[in-house]
Amino acid sequence: MKNLFTLKRSLIGGGSILIVIFLLYLFLDAFYGSNFRAMQDTILTTHSVDLTGLRDLQASGGTSVRFTDLQRRLPHVKGPKIIVDGMAEFHGYIYGLPTTFFGYQRARSPELKHLIRRWIITGTTKVLPELVTPEAEEAKKYGFEYEKVNIGSKFIETDENIDQILDFFDHLPPGAWLHFHCAHGKGRTSILLVMLDTLKNAPKVALKDIVQRQYLLGSEDLFNTEVWKNGTYDNKKLKARKKFVEEFYAFVCQRKARGIQRWSDWHRLQK
Repeated sequence: MKNLFTLKRSLIGGGSILIVIFLLYLFLDAFYGSNFRAMQDTILTTHSVDLTGLRDLQASGGTSVRFTDLQRRLPHVKGPKIIVDGMAEFHGYIYGLPTTFFGYQRARSPELKHLIRRWIITGTTKVLPELVTPEAEEAKKYGFEYEKVNIGSKFIETDENIDQILDFFDHLPPGAWLHFHCAHGKGRTSILLVMLDTLKNAPKVALKDIVQRQYLLGSEDLFNTEVWKNGTYDNKKLKARKKFVEEFYAFVCQRKARGIQRWSDWHRLQK
């Protein structure tokens, strides 16, 4: 009888643990944005990297925004806080949760957890655009300003869109903090952070150091053109991304030397 009681208690305990693990798997990232990094974060490395100007950048980056989490991370910011949205896919918020939590940006290939989340919270596994609040509206609820930018990671963005990003950077309000994001906080977010770092710190800081320090903070290594196992970038895309970063650095250096001020005008001459 005692052994039966012990077995029953073990089964209940084991089942409870499995339920907790399952719930963590489903909801741990509901209100917690992963891959967050700010330019003031500690960098742990044994390699020498130039950090000149990095800590002065009022910027951070990460995945799709969880606004309560971002508020918690940026209580020290007194000036305007601007969400810089680098996502091109359909996205927004459902009951305060980013639609990436439900896999809405993966219309053709949602994961099982996305379908379960949809069913639990919306009552269906289908995509329901009528429930989605635009990110600009959600940002306003929490006291953030919002800017949508068009930036490619698997492809090179048009000159006109790079001009628009530069114009945005050139006319920031005093004391503004920029929080960049895309779906996973990697490719597009990394490019935008490197662009901002370059604008502020080239040519004082070499491009290799700008790319390396952003990588050490949590961005992609934009100089790494090795194709990743099971990745979605081929060698051509990775080399094109690296070339864009190199060209942007060259453009900024000549721009600061009173050269051509518009990316599109300068880039046209390089072809």
